[in-house]
Amino acid sequence: MPTLRCTVPTPNCHPESSPRASFGSLAALGTTALLILMSLPILASGQEAPEGLVEVREGGRHGFWLGLGVGAGGESYDLQPSAGYSDVLYRPTISLRLGGTVSQHLRLGAEVLSWVNENGPAVESLSSALLVAQFYPARSAGFYLKGGLGIGRNAVDFEDGYGTGDTGFAGLIGAGYELRLGRRIYLNPVVDLVGHRYDNRLGGSYRERLVNFGLGILLQTGS
Repeated sequence: MPTLRCTVPTPNCHPESSPRASFGSLAALGTTALLILMSLPILASGQEAPEGLVEVREGGRHGFWLGLGVGAGGESYDLQPSAGYSDVLYRPTISLRLGGTVSQHLRLGAEVLSWVNENGPAVESLSSALLVAQFYPARSAGFYLKGGLGIGRNAVDFEDGYGTGDTGFAGLIGAGYELRLGRRIYLNPVVDLVGHRYDNRLGGSYRERLVNFGLGILLQTGS
């Protein structure tokens, strides 16, 4: 059964007066962010990067890598496929990624991404554990496309130790960019869309999704 937005009636549901953003606004933000990300390689090729901020160069991707990020995530749910998704609720997100480099065009790894909403004595969360692949169209640029599959869980946990939630399938698509700050450190802005599908305990199914705008630090081994 859905637990985020406390679909089960409890006094700890998010109030309807919580700040929301319409889906139209969310889509516009996502489109704008993706266009900016996709234009970075073109802009970078036409001008020099500021001192201390260097684009990923050919041969720069190698070895093991570890990423940590924070962001703002917009969560919404669809209890009945014919009804459409609810309004969006923005709350903080945190992510942890690690993996290895296959080639200059491909990195593989695993990622955990969590959205958290503190609501009085209850803490609502939406989490994804995914196997991810990052594809870099250009060897000498930091722009990449990302996809992932795994499991997702929503939950509501209370101060008295009681908690409830559902676990189901999770999928991710996204894009990002890597900007070199140092020998082994990169600044990593990302835009991700994560979708969850659950079969609840009453025999039905429902969907939940998260649009995440994040900023992280990526570390890799070697020179």
